[in-house]
Amino acid sequence: MYRLLMAYVPFVLVNLALDFYVLRHGRLAFPAMQERPRAWWGIGYGVLQGLIYGGLPFLAWLGWEQQPALFRNVVQTSVLAVLVFKVWALPWWLMEDGRRAWIAAMDRIFGKPKPSPTKVAQGEGLSRGAFLSRLGYILGAVPLLSLGAAAVSGSAYRYRVHFQRVVIKGLPASFKDKRLVQLSDLHTGSWDDAEAIRKGIQMVLDLKPDLLVFTGDLVNTQTAEVEPWMEVLRLLKAPLGVYSVLGNHDYGDYRTWGSPEEKAQNFEQMLQTHRDLGWHLLRNESVLVAGENGDYLELVGCENWGKRSGFGKQYGDIQKAMGGVSTPGPHLLLTHDPSHFDLQVLGKYPSVALTLSGHTHGMQMGIDIPGLARWSPASWVYPHWAGHYDFGDQQLYVNRGFGFVGFRGRLGIFPEITCLELG
Repeated sequence: MYRLLMAYVPFVLVNLALDFYVLRHGRLAFPAMQERPRAWWGIGYGVLQGLIYGGLPFLAWLGWEQQPALFRNVVQTSVLAVLVFKVWALPWWLMEDGRRAWIAAMDRIFGKPKPSPTKVAQGEGLSRGAFLSRLGYILGAVPLLSLGAAAVSGSAYRYRVHFQRVVIKGLPASFKDKRLVQLSDLHTGSWDDAEAIRKGIQMVLDLKPDLLVFTGDLVNTQTAEVEPWMEVLRLLKAPLGVYSVLGNHDYGDYRTWGSPEEKAQNFEQMLQTHRDLGWHLLRNESVLVAGENGDYLELVGCENWGKRSGFGKQYGDIQKAMGGVSTPGPHLLLTHDPSHFDLQVLGKYPSVALTLSGHTHGMQMGIDIPGLARWSPASWVYPHWAGHYDFGDQQLYVNRGFGFVGFRGRLGIFPEITCLELG
């Protein structure tokens, strides 16, 4: 509860400040609006914000995780869309306030000029100030409508298969031309369309993977979220096995537990879930995957490790994981957060030829046009946030995520199934 309060209070204070601008510039943008419609508009907006500010703690009190996934997704997406509208419009409103402050300062210094009788009589049409205020509303509505359209259009389930050939120096002969399929960030607690999920899993199976890996975030906050989806997830099989690691959401760190024992039980259920699915969970350890000709490919798996404390504790121990390897390499590393590769693997463990990560989701919005343009707000946080990166003898692939969290949609960055052809 304390953690929720610490997040809720700043959220409300920031939004109240933004609400002041929304209401202020509603008056400036539409100066000719009559008082009664203006009053009803203000009341309607106040009621909407009141529902948000009062509804969120009420839902937390009822038990947020116990609410249906679709309901949670609608609430989260709506709150996000309204917040983005305010933030997107704010620069234009600040520009107008700055303009007004400058004019007032100049008038105070040099004296206010008298208005022209002709202009007073004829009017000047839409003033510059009203134009900037309206521009804020118009531009703020663009992301608002875009997020809403993405949420209702099914973009959260519009899976894309990304094919990539990865040439690995010293790769054992029997693994050449094998298909390694990567999934990441399922976030089963957000799933609300069983048919779409089944189609997505079938797309994975249609690729006929030789080796299947999962790079973390099976759930959002608690292991129980995956229970309704166990049957469909059990379909994920591969001749060389299914291997997995944990993500920052898999430890139960993002909810308040009744006791340490309850949290520990949740985590034990997570470990058992991987066993029940037939996935080989790697916890700071390595495993040999046997090829057809008696050769081996060594997989290394780390627990979650990231550079930002807000994205989970640092459970990963690359030194321990690499200390247990039994071959000189090349090694394939599974680690949830790509910053782990940037800060602890690249240049420090040269035998790690390929690292597979996820975590970023590409922030579920951006521009992703193969061969032309790729950008996302995720790039402000992670220098390597989606796709393939080549550093000579060391390579990184960051999966854009199969699922979603918070925002029920994908805007330009669609959910991903990665198919790597080893060479």
